[in-house]
Amino acid sequence: MQVSENFAVDDFLRSCDKPFTLKDFTRRMRENGFNLNQDESDAYLSESPYVFQFESGEFITRAAAFTGKYFSFTLTQEEIKNKMFVPGHRFMPFVDEMQNPAAFTFVCKGEKLDSRVGEFRKETVLDLYRLFGEEYEVQYIASDPALADLDLAAVDFELPSRVKITGCDISDFIDEIGLTVGDRILCRVINWDKGIIEIEPIHKERENNSGTVQIEESDRERILWCDKFEKSLIKIIETEGPCSTIEEQLAFTFFDNIETLCTKNCDSVENFLARSKKIGLELFGVETRLWYKNQIVPAVGAWNGSEMEKDPCELQNLTFKIPEYILDSYLKDFEYSKEKDLAVLMKRMFPANFALTNDEKKYVFLHIAERYAIIKKDYNYFADYPVGAIRKQALSLYSRVSALVYDVESSTAQFNQFPQQELVILSQLFTHINRILESMNSNPDAVVEDEATLELSIEGMECNFEDIVDAIRYVVEKQRRSDFTVV
Repeated sequence: MQVSENFAVDDFLRSCDKPFTLKDFTRRMRENGFNLNQDESDAYLSESPYVFQFESGEFITRAAAFTGKYFSFTLTQEEIKNKMFVPGHRFMPFVDEMQNPAAFTFVCKGEKLDSRVGEFRKETVLDLYRLFGEEYEVQYIASDPALADLDLAAVDFELPSRVKITGCDISDFIDEIGLTVGDRILCRVINWDKGIIEIEPIHKERENNSGTVQIEESDRERILWCDKFEKSLIKIIETEGPCSTIEEQLAFTFFDNIETLCTKNCDSVENFLARSKKIGLELFGVETRLWYKNQIVPAVGAWNGSEMEKDPCELQNLTFKIPEYILDSYLKDFEYSKEKDLAVLMKRMFPANFALTNDEKKYVFLHIAERYAIIKKDYNYFADYPVGAIRKQALSLYSRVSALVYDVESSTAQFNQFPQQELVILSQLFTHINRILESMNSNPDAVVEDEATLELSIEGMECNFEDIVDAIRYVVEKQRRSDFTVV
């Protein structure tokens, strides 16, 4: 069986258990039959969510960084009632972010614990998944095997009032040591690749003989932990900004402070957010991030300011790039719509204000025609029919979004002159619609299976685009008018 390059890279990053250099990685890939140059190796490592880089230039995988490190969470009343705990977001960022929380394996003192399905209030379950972001939490919950019969699209992405969810059975600990509400589960990952987590239930005596609450040294340590965590998170917010996800914000925070945060008497992110007066969950475009409470998360800040400054000389040479999967999508839609004129299609693919020279037009048209000949040879209208309509809808949105992105990038207005939330939403829409079209192109069967969900998603993005387009275009047009020089 031939192993793909991406698989070999993924295998290395999921299993490497010690720091390594760029040379080490390149050598390992060569041993597996893949001759990567330094730039290719660096690209793999810099783009991977599974890698951290030290100031020394060395790298370490998430598996190596987080295996064996302590973290904890507090049991809720409904979990005790159901005699189970729900993983939810609580193992973030110590586990593989792509693994379904319902698929984790839990062990205690070398013994594997049973899984259990319980029924919880919708509000409780949403709280236990909220660090995935309000925009994704319902989809994560719906991926639980206990909800296999739930058709989210049919209920407009609304969960029922009572939700069945998969978790870890803790009935023995409740019966044997009196585990109860407010007690902690101390955790550490022992096999990152397979999602195996060791747990230790911590039962705390609530009262002494006089009937008063006992305050122990461990309680004081957890109060101090929240202070340390807040300072560490604020540092990441200031230096790294909103990052790509909440999970990445947490990964940087814990990685930079492993020795002080990953202790046996650690508290949890959940408890920190419940107490913090400075940090909360704030909207970032159509997504959510950890940020200063009641403050807008900006698109531009100290973390990316220099990268976002425009050079007038570079604007003159700005190009409009069309990925191959986008070109293929346009060409399949061309066949699906039974169009005849490739020149008309080419014009539709580029923003109205993007000018091509005659030589460039000839080159681009030739490339489109050559690619079209390949697509047409294997195109089957009847096989493509189930995907055709939704792809057309996605391409229509892509054309409008990409044209506005080009208007923003080609404008002499600096990025901080645009309304920040609208700019963030535009960037997110551009990323999301690209992912959808890439998925359609590579795996059309999955599109057919999830057609209703995709349609709702695209319709939602269309509404988001209409909400922001006027505010962004206003800045573009205002700057364009100010660029005119009266002779």
